[in-house]
Amino acid sequence: MLNGKNILILLVTALLAPFFVCSAALADMQGQNVIFSVNKSFDKSGRESMPATLRYMGENSYFYVDDEYWNALNSLERRDFLTSISQLSSEFDVNIYPKETSFWGQEARPGVDGDSRITILLEQLKTGNGGYFSSVNGYAKKTVLESNEREMMVVSAESVNGQLAKVFLAHEFEHLISFNQKETLRNIYEEVWLNELRAEYSVTLAGYNDIFSDSNLKRRADKFFNSPSDSLTEWPNLSQDYDLVSLFGEYISEEYGNGFLKKSLQSELLGIPSIDAALAFMGNSDRFSNIFSNWLIASYINDDSSEPKFGYARPELGGLQASPQRITILSSDSHIFDYTLKPWQPYGHKFYTADLESGRVIKLFPSPTTDFKFVYADNLGRADILTGNFFVTNPGGLKYFYIFPVNSSKTVGFGSSENEFNARLTLSFDDKLPGVEFGSAFKNGALIKKTGEKEIYVIEGKYKRYLRPEIIALYGHLDTGKVMEVDVATFNFYSTANYVRYVNDKRVYAVWPDGTKHWLNITPQQWDDSGRDWNAIFIINDLELAAYKTGADITR
Repeated sequence: MLNGKNILILLVTALLAPFFVCSAALADMQGQNVIFSVNKSFDKSGRESMPATLRYMGENSYFYVDDEYWNALNSLERRDFLTSISQLSSEFDVNIYPKETSFWGQEARPGVDGDSRITILLEQLKTGNGGYFSSVNGYAKKTVLESNEREMMVVSAESVNGQLAKVFLAHEFEHLISFNQKETLRNIYEEVWLNELRAEYSVTLAGYNDIFSDSNLKRRADKFFNSPSDSLTEWPNLSQDYDLVSLFGEYISEEYGNGFLKKSLQSELLGIPSIDAALAFMGNSDRFSNIFSNWLIASYINDDSSEPKFGYARPELGGLQASPQRITILSSDSHIFDYTLKPWQPYGHKFYTADLESGRVIKLFPSPTTDFKFVYADNLGRADILTGNFFVTNPGGLKYFYIFPVNSSKTVGFGSSENEFNARLTLSFDDKLPGVEFGSAFKNGALIKKTGEKEIYVIEGKYKRYLRPEIIALYGHLDTGKVMEVDVATFNFYSTANYVRYVNDKRVYAVWPDGTKHWLNITPQQWDDSGRDWNAIFIINDLELAAYKTGADITR
């Protein structure tokens, strides 16, 4: 952030490098020279200021070239360099610009400088930097003193004669569009990880990943599948951050269509809530947590024979599998496994089962916590979320299974460093087959009560809801004779929730033990900001809704 204004610096490769321009004009002229202030930490020569000259004007852009770089070229090299700029400018005008603006939306045009052309600064950057974008230049000087009042992007001068310059340009241009769509038009500041995900997907959108060999996507995939353990949402701006979002963006666009990424950009929300809202708008019941879990299965197992969502659709990605962070060869002993992870950090624990007898039952019990969930998937195509006591049978043919612990403790406000959370999984064996052959002993709709107490709760996902006796009587399928008594650890595994809504009504109520209902008269944004979970809402029938007396609204 700069000057406390929550202005993000975004770039295409491994380092953040803000820049500032000291001169701007309504319309620039060929040969115009401008002194750019640059960050010495990221400039190749460690300079604090850098003169650059306008060497080429395209339909939508000005190309300024670092004078020091230009002066070091001989006449033949200058001619070749100008030819490359001309080709890059044409590529921007006929491919990158129309494809991205028609998909993502428009950049500010004309922007803060009143000029419809975008400044593209070709600067000598340190190794590992392909380009960067700084939003400070989109503000008036009276708001941000360092601003040049220009719509600007930076691309590495050294990349111009190769094939990567257009990749960097496609990436950075999305940031310029995002700045307009989020900050200028909606006055919100996008999470860095999602902004970078869209920028990486823009390379695919522009067609530069169509030929997989030597593509940006292949480079990202090669590194991601070898080392997939970086947090998706934490953003220290390392190379692996880009690898992760690139593969995640590719997967979700395959599964849900790229249009929902566009919808999330043109949303009043940001980050994970914008993705959930886009899915809801499309009428899809999945949410970010589901997507992330399925992506883990697709990345580590990558087999879509049972479920298309458990593998990558693109053939070149279909045979790739992420390396597990932990491997256990199961014996007959019980095990306790501890995990320490940051929010939304991929982690795959692979269990080999070759030495187990086919009749044995594996019992998995995750520690009671609302910060983690555990995802199960195996080579037989079975997958589920671990809730309470979870049972796995070996009908024959079970070679391995994965446990994916997911730290889902946070959905907004991610930064360059995130806190780790701890979770524990207990694995044991049972010689007798329990009431279920696979999955949780407590399915949705099951009734439970804590040992020694009489209050009855109904299960839904990871939540339990207290039901008064007269409410149970309203549902013919709820049989109090089948209430399961559970120990304290199992009871506490399920978080208590009291949110309900009638199936044909969008209004959500909090139901209190005194038999009253209270409408949550708040916006979706207020719901998200309060930390409430959409999955904690139970669907009820009209008889139950009418059974409660109306109490005061909840407004925060």
